[in-house]
Amino acid sequence: MNKKRFSTIFLMLGLLFLTIGISTDNTIYTWVSIIFVLLSLIFGGRWMRPRR
Repeated sequence: MNKKRFSTIFLMLGLLFLTIGISTDNTIYTWVSIIFVLLSLIFGGRWMRPRR
């Protein structure tokens, strides 16, 4: 699997956990969703590449 695929998977998991966290009012799911979204940015983020 390439990094772009991991980025998409982590983003979808982050959105899923955020939805669960908001609907159940559970902060653990919200923190896990933040971690997954950050991982998706790290794996597929163009923002980490140096500017030309």
